[in-house]
Amino acid sequence: MLVLSAAMLLLLIGRVVDVQGLNASKYASYGQSEQYQQVTLPALRGTLYDRNGNLLAASAPRVDIVSDDFLIHSAATAASDAPGLARALDLSQSKVISLLSEHNGYVALADDVNSTVENKVADLALPFVSFVPAEIREEPTGNLFAPLLGQVGYGGKGLSGLEYLYQNALSGAAGSEQVVIGPSGDQLPGAAKGVKPAMQGTGLVLTLDQALQYEVTQALSAQVLGQKAQSGVAVVLDTKTGGVLSMVNLVRVGDKVEPAEQNLATNAVYQPGSVMKLATVSGALQNGLITPDEEFTVPYTIWVGGWPFEDADYHPTEQLPVSQILAQSSNVGTIEIAHLLGEERLQYMLKNLGFGEKTALDWPGESAGLVPTASNWSAADMGTVPIGTGEAVTAMQIVDAYNAVANGGEYVPPKLVEATVGPNGVEHVLPATAAHRVLDQSTVDELLPMLEDVTSEGTGVEAEIPGYTVAGKTGTAQIPRTTGPGYQLGAWMATFVGFVPAQNPQLTAIVVLNHPSAMYGGSASAPVFATIMKYALRHFDISPSGASGLSGTTSNLTKP
Repeated sequence: MLVLSAAMLLLLIGRVVDVQGLNASKYASYGQSEQYQQVTLPALRGTLYDRNGNLLAASAPRVDIVSDDFLIHSAATAASDAPGLARALDLSQSKVISLLSEHNGYVALADDVNSTVENKVADLALPFVSFVPAEIREEPTGNLFAPLLGQVGYGGKGLSGLEYLYQNALSGAAGSEQVVIGPSGDQLPGAAKGVKPAMQGTGLVLTLDQALQYEVTQALSAQVLGQKAQSGVAVVLDTKTGGVLSMVNLVRVGDKVEPAEQNLATNAVYQPGSVMKLATVSGALQNGLITPDEEFTVPYTIWVGGWPFEDADYHPTEQLPVSQILAQSSNVGTIEIAHLLGEERLQYMLKNLGFGEKTALDWPGESAGLVPTASNWSAADMGTVPIGTGEAVTAMQIVDAYNAVANGGEYVPPKLVEATVGPNGVEHVLPATAAHRVLDQSTVDELLPMLEDVTSEGTGVEAEIPGYTVAGKTGTAQIPRTTGPGYQLGAWMATFVGFVPAQNPQLTAIVVLNHPSAMYGGSASAPVFATIMKYALRHFDISPSGASGLSGTTSNLTKP
């Protein structure tokens, strides 16, 4: 017995030496790991501003309040704690008792509460209640910029729009710390250790103008309702920089107008009609095949590939100069010019102007459009493609192409972000994406007076703005059937696109109406263009000569 006791004593002494001596640090770390738990410190999401520094979207710290109902030992406990918890959360006692009785270990009592509510609940010192750090995304302008800004989902993930497109920059970097956890799983008082602060996300200064966005929304909404259109799109660009000053996407729901669920300007393709005559006419001018004064014999009907193509209004065979073919939007005259240009050169001009490719916005879900390859064209495609019914494009592609004309033949990539804003509030202007030439200056010099004729005496006279020269083009096209070949009866897409002032452009814009009661772009969309531009010219203090207050971002944030 004494020998056994001595052996046990020696074993105990050896164990003590091992724990407290030889491997003391190892066992100490085991103890620390049982006491300390690493928790995440969420980063506040970067803020979004308009070009003038107006707040468009910002994150505020919040907490989610949850309960572990397995720590509630009896119904009596839940009933006794429910009144105070109900008052703090502004819920009914019956609702709180129901939540505390779910028995799943994690019950959300309240989401995204502010510090006032958090403190009221914390003062109750309920052992079964925990606080989970969170944040709430606030948009002071409501749905004015939907769907551009997009949505932020659970865990601070951008789900759509700019929130998705710039997720990596906006999200920041989460931090962490180690806190003491008691046997019950609750955090115990005491200083945290190993603190790694969270880094707030990078903010963005957008090219958008809040005041203009409001006016464009009002004007487009009124026309969508007045024309009983299914939807409408309007985009306004800073001509020189390609900055998107306004982008509005609306759908009609009964007698109301609501923001579209997606960015129709970039994601929805349609047959645009005569605005695509730009590619045909500019291509023929650039290749020296025509001059603005050259006359063509233009009948009312022309047959291509066994199909008849007609002008919008009946007329006897007449002599029309190229300038009037464009101003009066003659389908037949344009097809005659296209036959001089040929399939390969026409397709080249379409691609050169940006059709068939995504824009520089690279928007989530953006379409590159549908432009047929010349080698695969049918015999009738030389009738449809030149007049804008043989291809499907986006409104953004069209306004970009006309903006190239406004810039003397240089394609200026569109943009929505002007600068980034660091956590210290310092703004860093982003370098401009390089422009590239798509039309010769001589081609633009010939084309420009013809586009002015469209609004002064042609199909776009309702786009005129007193005191200013306007250059632009109308577009009207039937909407294809979705159940087979052919077109929907009485269904049209109406477009007007142009820039102001024509001789020194500062603003370029497009308006598209889907299923308007007035079928023509000149009567359905051109008036909205005029309304929008009248406001924008005043808003940016642009004179008839083109003297402008536009110069990229004018935000009042701190610059380096």
